[in-house]
Amino acid sequence: MPGRLSSHTNSVRPGRFLSAIDKITLLYCAWFVIYITIGIILGRAVDSGTHLLRHLLIAGFVLLLAFIERNSDLSQKPNHLRALRFIRGIYPVALFPLFYTSLHSVCLILFPDWLDPWFMELDRKIWGYYPSLDWGLRLNSWFIQEFFHFSYFSYYLMIIGLPIHLYIKKKPAFQELIFNLTFVFYCCYVFYSLIPVVGGRILTDAYQLTLSYRGGLFTHIMAFIYSHSGHWGGAFPSSHVAIAVVLTIAALKFTRRWGYVFGVASLFLTIATVYCHYHWFVDAVAGLVTGVLGYYAGNWIRLKLTGNLA
Repeated sequence: MPGRLSSHTNSVRPGRFLSAIDKITLLYCAWFVIYITIGIILGRAVDSGTHLLRHLLIAGFVLLLAFIERNSDLSQKPNHLRALRFIRGIYPVALFPLFYTSLHSVCLILFPDWLDPWFMELDRKIWGYYPSLDWGLRLNSWFIQEFFHFSYFSYYLMIIGLPIHLYIKKKPAFQELIFNLTFVFYCCYVFYSLIPVVGGRILTDAYQLTLSYRGGLFTHIMAFIYSHSGHWGGAFPSSHVAIAVVLTIAALKFTRRWGYVFGVASLFLTIATVYCHYHWFVDAVAGLVTGVLGYYAGNWIRLKLTGNLA
């Protein structure tokens, strides 16, 4: 029984206190604490006390879980041990929204103003116009609006569906995917801290369109989500695109038939991030690059942290 349980762990070897996911989560928390402290000194951090405390508590939570597993006698309680190890392997998923909503407190520390004019100009030089406004206005039929808003919404189906499938069918693949998702999310969050970009919604017309209840079911769903999201920023690179790419690579690697489906879905999702006015075109391109590089860098870092890479 102990041998079988060890195969379910997230890169924790006997004698090791922290897993690979623990290490990168603590590193991200340390980054945030240091960076927001700089922001406090410069007078550029917003709601600093709340978000500083949040990340310190999260770091404490990670250490507490590791301490419990290391020092509690759970060998005679295999179900408890399995549950604890599952939590230690999956907890970053619950933290992603908390980390994301904290970014508004630090995104204007390095640059005190939004950098969107620069990104807008880059889009204009590439296309001759602003795709993040024009695409959604030029192709404005009910069906096309609904199709691309569904394409954007498919992100949520992908990020829930593939991990569940791999956890049931291929637990080592599940562990690899969760680590790589975590690593790429943290990379995106660091970018968002340093590079303040709102995306197409900084344009008044585009912003109003993202809040407009029009079209069909999925257009309404996305308008509802953005109407109840107070976060401003976090556009470069597009985390939706980056994470969709990570999911696609994992699907192609571990369940190829679904990988083809994910590949098509990710293509239209990438277009949708611009069509639906959420991102600049260059945000989407940066998301593609971040997803590809992040997946393979994540694999290398995980093996390095677990001592499986010479």
